[in-house]
Amino acid sequence: MSLSALAEHLEALYRGVDAPARVAADPVSFPRRYPERADAEVAGLLAAQLAYGRVELFRPVIARALELADAHGGPRALAERSPGRPEPALLELRYRWNRGGDFVLLFQTLGEVFARYPDLESLFAEGWRPGAETIREALDAFVGTLGRLALETPAARAAGARAIAELPRGFRYFLAAPSRGSACKRWNMYLRWMLRPAREGIDLGLWSCAPPRALIIPLDTHVGRIARFLGLSRRRDSSWRNAAAITAALRRIDPKDPVRFDFAIAHLGISGACLGRRDPRVCPSCPLDAICAA
Repeated sequence: MSLSALAEHLEALYRGVDAPARVAADPVSFPRRYPERADAEVAGLLAAQLAYGRVELFRPVIARALELADAHGGPRALAERSPGRPEPALLELRYRWNRGGDFVLLFQTLGEVFARYPDLESLFAEGWRPGAETIREALDAFVGTLGRLALETPAARAAGARAIAELPRGFRYFLAAPSRGSACKRWNMYLRWMLRPAREGIDLGLWSCAPPRALIIPLDTHVGRIARFLGLSRRRDSSWRNAAAITAALRRIDPKDPVRFDFAIAHLGISGACLGRRDPRVCPSCPLDAICAA
């Protein structure tokens, strides 16, 4: 397949997305509720970290956590008060292997961040190296600092945790890192929200510390499958290497903003418009039909 053909059909898919309708069903809708940057940063991090599994199951958990936060002045305010006065209702939250203690620890960790940094962008910017090809090193540094600060929280001290490996399993799930081979889908989605401009009414564009060209696509099942159909990658694994390979292929089309296609590709699968196989009922209407190898 020629690069021009791939670009043409991806651009058609991108242009055809009904952004308002899809955003309403996407976890990015949660941080978009907050006009204050500080609250949107924290709400976005929480929403991104819980965005795994079935949408209808994680959305109520995110909504409940943010409802608790709003009762205390907003997500940032809840994080800042958590090290000294943790919100007991957080202990009632459950989602798959995440338990209430994980949410308490997460908000306490963010409280430790805000005791040292003015915002989450400042922490991420500390690890960003101008001229770096991707955000890999900066994300590793960011997640590493979150892990170290978690050990300084009252919750970690009460549990006797002296190393990141001794923190609760559910909380450690929030600490996926490129250096451990993870595709870091949830972190890459969060960074997409923060660093990409808000021009489509999808991402927030709150951070300016790193350029969109350095982002890595949030690799989930839908993105990975469609990427294989389009020849963007031959890999089937959910790894950083695969996410980087897909992004590198998209960078040939848009060197300055390769992950702008992510929302459209992901929602092609999420919406059910792509069934993961050839189907005469749906495939002919897909903008990718002419170049899809399904």
